[in-house]
Amino acid sequence: MTIRNRLTIRFTALVSSILLLAFVSIYAFCWYFTSSDFYRRLERKANTAGNMLIRYRLDAQLIRQLGQLRKDQLPNQKITIFDGRDSVIFVSQEDIPITAPKSVLAKIRQNNRKDFQLDGYSFSGIRFTTTSGQYVVMASAINTYGNQFLRSLLWSLIGLYCLIASITAFSGWLFAGDALRPMQQIDQTVSRIFPHNQAERLPIDRDDDEIRRLSVTINRLLDRITESFQLQRMFVANVSHELKNPLTQISSQLEVSLLKQRDPETYKQTIHSVLEDIRDLSSLTHELLQLSQLNQDNAEELLTQVVRMDELVWDIQDEVNALSPRYKVTIKFGPLPDDPDQASIRGNKALLKTALKNLTENACKFSNDGRALIQVYFEQHTLKISVQNQGQPIQADELPYIFEPFYRSRQTADVRGYGIGLSLVERIVRLHKGRISVSSEQGQSTLFSIELPH
Repeated sequence: MTIRNRLTIRFTALVSSILLLAFVSIYAFCWYFTSSDFYRRLERKANTAGNMLIRYRLDAQLIRQLGQLRKDQLPNQKITIFDGRDSVIFVSQEDIPITAPKSVLAKIRQNNRKDFQLDGYSFSGIRFTTTSGQYVVMASAINTYGNQFLRSLLWSLIGLYCLIASITAFSGWLFAGDALRPMQQIDQTVSRIFPHNQAERLPIDRDDDEIRRLSVTINRLLDRITESFQLQRMFVANVSHELKNPLTQISSQLEVSLLKQRDPETYKQTIHSVLEDIRDLSSLTHELLQLSQLNQDNAEELLTQVVRMDELVWDIQDEVNALSPRYKVTIKFGPLPDDPDQASIRGNKALLKTALKNLTENACKFSNDGRALIQVYFEQHTLKISVQNQGQPIQADELPYIFEPFYRSRQTADVRGYGIGLSLVERIVRLHKGRISVSSEQGQSTLFSIELPH
């Protein structure tokens, strides 16, 4: 069932329920008022007859004649008087055979009066007590006009209820369609967007309502999806390029070696060259594998160690200094914390070591003098590490892309590498719920800053 139909049904059911409650209340009030008024009229008839016959001892035949002459007689009106032994001593119309049972007479004597219905007739009985004994006067009649009024009212309310419910259902269907029209437009627009025109976006209304907020959210999602597609295409293109070069070199060298017979030394050089290309290919494959395995889904499995960062940076200093005689890494610590736990974080030691080593090695590699400075600051909730060097600054237009896989800036184009290191560093930091930032300007040092929570 569509949302439009559900909203129509619920709106119609709500209005119909309220309307039904109102109409039932109106009918019940009219029924109560009509019945009460008719019983009051019967009571007055019984009182009048009782006073004339019992208290003033008027002639019964005269009373019958007066009753026939009066124009205010009720339909099928009958007055019956019972003595103390429940015997009938007066009947205004003997051709109406209906009478009250003795059990009812007993209740009237006990309670002084009683109103009830029997076989379509309405009865009102009262007790008269005199010196000559106790009597019961019973007035009965058919509430013809009241019943006709109630029947007319009932059919009128039923017809009005059906009419209003129909109008409500139709109006609700129109209003629901009008309210959901922006959703239909969103559905049609999103259906048109992919895969051909990814740049199209949903229109944003001026009204600050739920539809506008939903459109903004969907546009942001489409931006992220488009960016993801672009990164995926760029990743595939770069991987293909990086894999193609060593494979082409290997194939070319082997084909040249097979063209003619060569001396063992030439074959040996070819094998060494092919082996070097295979090592490069293996290194690239290993880095790609590391990059693909780092995601938030397996964070709980990887981040299970308590890592002392002060000890880790000393290890990185030794390892990077050993890579080249030109490299020189210096470490500077901020104020040491009183709590040793503030020098530790929960994470994966191997991954953190890879990230910091890549940053430090890059700092030394692109430094003018091969030097890099690692600074560590211990704070209450976070641990900050910065890697700094003096060298050619990164261009401002390249800063937003340096953490993307396979991206290589102009100043690193002639340096051996694959453009994966910084992307790997960024993913490792994000996996540890940290943040990484970079600042690089002309005349100032290049600074990579990492902030990790304890």
